[in-house]
This record gives sequence, structure tokens and C-alpha cells, in this order.
Amino acid sequence: MKVKFWGVRGSIPSGSRSTANVGGNTTCLEVRCGDDGLVIFDSGTGIRNLGVQLMKELPVKAKIFYSHVHWDHIQGLPFFVPLYVKGNEFDIYGGSSLPLSIEDVLKKQMTSPCFPVKMDIMAATTHFHDLKPGDVIEGDGYRVSLAALNHPNDCYAYRIDEADKSIVFATDTEHFEDRLDENLLALARGVDVLIYDCQFTPNEYYGRNGQMSRAGWGHSTMQEGVKIAQAANVKHLILFHHDPSHDDTFVREIEKEARQLFPNSTAAYEGLEVDLEKTPVARSLFD
Repeated sequence: MKVKFWGVRGSIPSGSRSTANVGGNTTCLEVRCGDDGLVIFDSGTGIRNLGVQLMKELPVKAKIFYSHVHWDHIQGLPFFVPLYVKGNEFDIYGGSSLPLSIEDVLKKQMTSPCFPVKMDIMAATTHFHDLKPGDVIEGDGYRVSLAALNHPNDCYAYRIDEADKSIVFATDTEHFEDRLDENLLALARGVDVLIYDCQFTPNEYYGRNGQMSRAGWGHSTMQEGVKIAQAANVKHLILFHHDPSHDDTFVREIEKEARQLFPNSTAAYEGLEVDLEKTPVARSLFD
């Protein structure tokens, strides 16, 4: 199993010289399972670059899983070129607390007056699937399971198991003050890699030093990610969903602090490739 990060930011893209090394695109991950299994998590702005790469591999057949449908996780889909190419095939999975299917949500973002092109012009074959916690999706030699997270309008964490390797993708989740998230703890137990929402520092989250509090916004901290990784006996922790205000230097310091608490920690960056057959599985941008 191999993972490549195409977008690692949260909330909104952050393109500037000070964030160029970590990258400014919003959430998108590519996971390769077995010989030809392709799984994509979320279609933030990072999916545009993934689409450019996939155009060299036609025809494309993939499964796209949505953690949730906030803007930073869906806004790149209209610019994902493989969806416009006949002969490509996509199974699209997601859930929502709204009375809408994942198909309706994605189509509505491509309607007037917010977008000039309707999703109907996409020539690829698409199959939409609505998910609920506890569902298991079987791929060719791998399986995907999911659990609910603590986030406004709901969000799912996903686990992929292939042979004896496993990852959990847990973006956009807010920790609890009095306990660990039992849903996530159960899903992540014993995985090789946990990708966790570390958007805020404790000072930002709690509104210390004159800052506004971010409690209730649906995001977490590196320290809380470490707690989950330790309790679930995770082998490697990937710090993810970086705040748009965190420049390269800031992310480096968070990674440095994380490694003092949990040595096998790496801050996600665009282009990061995680190979679960290798040790260490992930290379730091800053080493």
C-alpha cells in the first residue's frame, strides 16, 4: 500500500512563498492498493494536480471517498479532468447530515450562480454510494471501513486494510476534553499509519495569549493526535490539515515538538509519499 498527499491544508488554500514547501492546496490523498487499486480521499484543490497525473494513465478506474462535504474537501472536483473523459469510471462514496445524497451535494456545487458548468457534462461513468457508520466496502484485495467523527455537519474517518498493512485517514475531527474519541480509537487500533487533523496549536484552540478560541470549530491539535496514536498503538503519525496561517517554519516546529512526544511523527506536505513496505514509512520534509 502506498499513499501520496496532493493537498494537506485545511479551511482554504494558502498559496504564498512562505507556505510553498509544505504546500497550499486543500485536502486530497491518493492511495494505491495492490497492483491497480486506486482510492482517492476527498477532492480539495489538490485533486486538480492528481488529475493531471492520472491523465497519463488512461483509462482511470478509482473509488473516491469523502470525509464530508465542506468546501475545502469538495471544491477541486470541478477541475478534476479525468471525470470529463469517456472511458474512465469512478465510484463515489460519502455521507451527509443534510437531507441530500452525496450525488446531490456534489452536483449542487456546480450550479448557477456559483459555477458555470454543470456536472452533467462529465463524460466518465460515475456511480454514487451513500455511506453510514459501520459500512464496509470491499475492493480488489483491500477493504475500507469507516467511523463517525466529531465535526460540525458530521464527518467520517476511513480505514484501509490490505493484507497486513493498514492506514486511517481522520481529518476534520475535534477531540473531547474528558475522554478519547472511542470511535476513532477503535478504528485506528494497531494501524501502521494514522493521518490526523492537527490544524490548531493548543494556544489557538483554547484562545490563549489574546487569541480567539477555536473550540467548537471541529478541529484538533497535534497533542491530541499523539494521545490517540499512543492509546491505539499506532506505528506512525502523520500531522495533517494544516491551518492556512501556518507557514513552513511553523509546521516544522510542530513536527519537531511532535517527535519529542511520539518519535514516529511526520508533518504532511504536498508530494509526501508513504510506502508501508518501508521503514521509516514517511520521510520528513525538514530532515
